[in-house]
Amino acid sequence: MIKIILIVLFAFMFVNAQGPLPYCSLSQPLEKHAKKMAQLDIEALNTPEKEMIKRFCSGVKETLSQGEELAKSSKVQPQRLEAYLRDLRALAAQEEAINQLYRTSLSDAIQTGDKKRFEHLTQVELQPLHQPRVRAQAIAYYQNNFPPHSIKTLDGLCDEQILEKTSIQFMIEQEQAYEEHLKILKRSEVKNIKRTAKIGSKNSVIVVADRNSKGEMVFEAENLNPFLVTLSLDLNKMNNAKANHSLPVYIELAGHAKKEILILTPINASLEMTYESSYGWVKGSAFAKHDDSYVYRLPFTAGANVRVSQGYNGGFSHAGLSAYAVDFSVAVGTPIYAAREGEVVGVEVSNSFGGPYPQFRPYMNYVNIRHLDGTLGNYYHLKLGGSAVKIGDTVKKGQLIAYSGNTGYTTAPHLHFSVSMVDPVSMRRPMNLPVKIQTLEGIVTSPRCGDHYTVQ
Repeated sequence: MIKIILIVLFAFMFVNAQGPLPYCSLSQPLEKHAKKMAQLDIEALNTPEKEMIKRFCSGVKETLSQGEELAKSSKVQPQRLEAYLRDLRALAAQEEAINQLYRTSLSDAIQTGDKKRFEHLTQVELQPLHQPRVRAQAIAYYQNNFPPHSIKTLDGLCDEQILEKTSIQFMIEQEQAYEEHLKILKRSEVKNIKRTAKIGSKNSVIVVADRNSKGEMVFEAENLNPFLVTLSLDLNKMNNAKANHSLPVYIELAGHAKKEILILTPINASLEMTYESSYGWVKGSAFAKHDDSYVYRLPFTAGANVRVSQGYNGGFSHAGLSAYAVDFSVAVGTPIYAAREGEVVGVEVSNSFGGPYPQFRPYMNYVNIRHLDGTLGNYYHLKLGGSAVKIGDTVKKGQLIAYSGNTGYTTAPHLHFSVSMVDPVSMRRPMNLPVKIQTLEGIVTSPRCGDHYTVQ
């Protein structure tokens, strides 16, 4: 109860300073989904679905009304706010249950070959239809059993799937081209590479191989970036050659640093020494030791209440090595503050594009801060020109660093926050780490979608 009173106290202070809080906006996404559900042909639904959708739509309408009343109130009672948030959580659970029943009904219609029911169920673009597995199943049945362009919703899903496949194929081709580019450069090629390399680009870390007076091949790496990287160098198909280190070689290379990384010696000086080589690098350290006792700050204005739109192990994009990241639903232009002190090692705020497809990924604006333990604090999807710091700056915990936006691969304005190091297994990919976050409600260790936290 004390926590609720404190939350409301901060809300009241915020109201006095900036006007009514938009409580009604919390239920607006549910309202949008309810309107779509209400458009479904009732005859295509099972009885449980019909009843649940009726209750859901009615509940959303009532809860939206409650939110509008709260937004107009000059003083919000804690009990009313608690009841409102409880109703929102219950409606979100109902929505997921309806989506599950919808997926089951659609699957039944496909398996039984009930074309009429399938058509009724897919006339409205509901959320489950955008899930890759459901989408693929629906598209396959549609293309095999219906004439082209007979269901507008599925035509749109077909275009979405084609665009996604094209984007993935493009990324694969880019990765393959990158692997082909990963070669040991001759010294004469380096000047041109330096002229064209941009911070963070694939060719902004260079490896050069030169033969010395002893006939040895000496490999030297140069990092043109301002941030530390983990570099991997591998040689294969070696003939008459012996390396002075075990292969592959993994090293850290500081920003704007050069370093000798490997010497290859001929076994028989009278014979030719041959080999094939490749190298790659990733921002950050694979040898960082995260301080698990450190408690991070919520990266927003003190007293602000923020909603988690995707938490740890989120179903949309927080999986695998990216599992431990948090998305906060905030408006474009929201001030962002450092969650932990450190040195600014990465800034990109020149992009203005954003969208819900992978091809928008290169247009993400960000700020990276290197912490004392070698980990990186990552603040993604910032607005155009939305940096308040520059590379090389030392920032304090709670210092203004940026403004949120909607750039890159994103479905809505939000801040993506994570703490990362290089995956010590692959040595070629970043890996997010679970952290402790201080909130007014207490220390959070596992943020979840729908959670609301107040900045202390």
